[in-house]
Amino acid sequence: MRPTTVAAIITALLVGGLALALGIYAFVERNYAKPWFFWIAPLLAIGFFGAMVNLCVQYWLKVGRLETKGRPVRETH
Repeated sequence: MRPTTVAAIITALLVGGLALALGIYAFVERNYAKPWFFWIAPLLAIGFFGAMVNLCVQYWLKVGRLETKGRPVRETH
């Protein structure tokens, strides 16, 4: 597996984790002086985290495992 692929997966998980943390913080520390539709922001941030994790998992299932296996070795007798 290429180092850039690993770095991209780690970066995606970190960005998703940051979005999750900010979403939870915004949900817990909300100010009631804001308009009524601001309730959706924490849910969108948490959903973004889910999307990033899903992208990483799907990439690993479709591409990552095949990259780590490599080509089959042909034995000659």
